[in-house]
Amino acid sequence: MTDHCPKCGERLKENAVFCGNCGERVSKDYKKFFNKFTIIVIIVLVILAIFVSFSYISSQTQIVKVDNVQFELPSDYVNEPSRTDINYDQGVKSSSMGWSNDKYYIEIGVTRTPGEGVNSEKVAADLGGTPTKMFGYTGYYLEYENEGYAFIFGLRDEVCMVYVSDYEAFDDVGVIGAV
Repeated sequence: MTDHCPKCGERLKENAVFCGNCGERVSKDYKKFFNKFTIIVIIVLVILAIFVSFSYISSQTQIVKVDNVQFELPSDYVNEPSRTDINYDQGVKSSSMGWSNDKYYIEIGVTRTPGEGVNSEKVAADLGGTPTKMFGYTGYYLEYENEGYAFIFGLRDEVCMVYVSDYEAFDDVGVIGAV
């Protein structure tokens, strides 16, 4: 393999220490530096690409609809079809759906009285719990002994309940609103 002299540009013989044309000492250290630098740059780029890919994949969300209210969940949550429940009882419509991933379970329920309206804040208050604010709404926080947590809040004529198996799962839920 041949290289060129950094001073005169003459082609060098393989493993040459001096340029045959101008006599310049030819150091091979720049090759070692370049090779080490190239490897480090490639490693950093691969790590960066993996990080960006993971961040992009993990930041994707899905829009889910329970009755006429939309919520946002991370894309790794899978709908639990056996937990979907829609009931009509004396004009009251109640819908609930569940999702899970490797760590948590989330169930979202929406109850409303079609056409008649319901005082959703009063209903949420009657269910009890600690007054608090979550998802940008004022509502009531409930803690079930060793069984999970819930946040109940009013949204127009709907009463929404977000139940989670672990308190940290609340961070995975976003409320978009009624459609």
